[in-house]
Amino acid sequence: MHYYKIELDRTEMADQHSCRDLLPLEADKISSTDVIKCSSSEDGCGFCIMRVNTNSDVDVKESVYKVEGGEVQIDKVSSNNYLASITNTRCHLCAMINKCKCFLMSAISKGDKVEWTIVGQDSSSVRELVSTLRDRGYTVNLLAGGKFNEEMTLTAKEEKYLRIAFDQGYYDVPRRTDLDTLCERIGCSKSTLNVSLRNAERKIIGNYEVGRN
Repeated sequence: MHYYKIELDRTEMADQHSCRDLLPLEADKISSTDVIKCSSSEDGCGFCIMRVNTNSDVDVKESVYKVEGGEVQIDKVSSNNYLASITNTRCHLCAMINKCKCFLMSAISKGDKVEWTIVGQDSSSVRELVSTLRDRGYTVNLLAGGKFNEEMTLTAKEEKYLRIAFDQGYYDVPRRTDLDTLCERIGCSKSTLNVSLRNAERKIIGNYEVGRN
């Protein structure tokens, strides 16, 4: 298994109906978006869970929104922090990823750019995807690449504990909760939770740093 970190210029997107564009919000009301999970089907339908941060004066109603090209369910996590479950029925990117036998592990928005971590069964499959994207008119920059291993992925327990900690405000500034409160909610010891969160943080930070080398 191989991975590539690639950067796509969103200002030169060759296809419409990216998941971000399906959000029932005007672009100037969105502070940032991060794709947490993404999957695709052969017919070009994409499914993703996206974290959405809005500007301080924006409040979004929790609901299911029918939009052109798909459906969006909005759930409020905290003030100006939402999770969006998006069904994109016209995701040409998902079709390309699936055809090249690759997986989209993460997609992080950075202004007009989006940074993908792509994993394929071998290096040629990932290179084929990059070549296909360029042939379709996308501007693609390679940031990093190499052999994919388990140290780059969170275990089920690490992902669960990290998600609960994030949703409960453990990573907010200032923090809205502490380890003792999280332990009571999760039902585990403080040492177990602390080690799991530190391991998850190490993997995430390590993966981020790889993309900067």
